[in-house]
Amino acid sequence: MTRLWIRLLARNNDESGQATVEYFLVILAATALAIIALKWLQSGSGGGLLGSLFGKVIGWVVGKF
Repeated sequence: MTRLWIRLLARNNDESGQATVEYFLVILAATALAIIALKWLQSGSGGGLLGSLFGKVIGWVVGKF
């Protein structure tokens, strides 16, 4: 009887899929934040900031070659 109880408890404590769900939630949250940031940057308040940022990055990369 004790072996059966231990086996049932071990089966109920299986957390093999928990890490996958946690990674999915982190990726989902990061994606949502990226979408919000892009929408803000593309709107009137951050549009110029986005263009200047890409301009600086492209200028820096071209300057390295």
